[in-house]
Amino acid sequence: TGDPQLLARPMDRIVGPLRRMGASLEWQPGRELEISGGALTGIDHHQEVPSAQVKSCILLAGLHAKGRTTVIEAVPTRDHTERLVQAMGGSVQRVQTSSGLAVSVLSSSLRPIQFDVPGDPSSAAVIATAVALVPGSEVVIGGVGLNPTRTGFFRALDRMGAQVELEIEKDEPEPVGSIRIRHGELQATSVGADEVPSMIDELPLLALIATQAEGATEVRGAYELRRKESDRIGGVVEGLRGLGADLEELPDGFLVRGPTRLRGGRCDARRDHRLAMTFSLAGLAASGPVDVEGIEYVDDSFPGFEAAMEALR
Repeated sequence: TGDPQLLARPMDRIVGPLRRMGASLEWQPGRELEISGGALTGIDHHQEVPSAQVKSCILLAGLHAKGRTTVIEAVPTRDHTERLVQAMGGSVQRVQTSSGLAVSVLSSSLRPIQFDVPGDPSSAAVIATAVALVPGSEVVIGGVGLNPTRTGFFRALDRMGAQVELEIEKDEPEPVGSIRIRHGELQATSVGADEVPSMIDELPLLALIATQAEGATEVRGAYELRRKESDRIGGVVEGLRGLGADLEELPDGFLVRGPTRLRGGRCDARRDHRLAMTFSLAGLAASGPVDVEGIEYVDDSFPGFEAAMEALR
């Protein structure tokens, strides 16, 4: 079961591979997924669309399958699942092939471990965006997950002119440490398909920052943004345009020309937590207040959002 946002997600991406492995599933687009189980056999699965969620689903099923289960990624995605499976005693192999990175598992029994879950880098990116927008700002965020497959946003922010320092304090099973961000004069940048998986959730924030950067910032290879809780490409372009930004919607991304002095206004977050936070932060760069329809959806991923913003004052 699930709410309407989840039911609209492309579940066929996991239904197909799981059926190939021998699972019995009943599913129709927009409906709940019914799983009856079944004896599983390992498969080789080539991912056409980069997705860590689909990869994790197949690999976790592979832990209970006969033989080897392999996911081949043309563009590597976040590897939290592989790291934890390996830390818990599972068999994980990574091999670079001509078709991409092949990640394989064998049937394994996992052992329990004690693990402190680090802070979410996507939530840290929200705070970093506030720093990037407000001259004179500087913030240190501690206890953040610094897995390199999740820190693309901070690399992009650094090359745009904000000063970003990552300090890893421990590395197993996940890199964890602190992020220091200082405001700086912002310049445009480009993000291509090879970078998108490492910052897919932060791209709406990048669009906002780009409105205050000198030059044209282009993001391509991000069609997956249209398949999230909402069409985030259309949503962020519509919302920021309504505040006076110069944005162009592309089939697989967006083009932002800056800098632009934003004005106050009203934005529709389309029941999407990422858009709600982006539009709320736009108020930091706007000449008037920004009213966000659907601001309550920030609780989906950042329940302490409003308190965190107040603490930065």
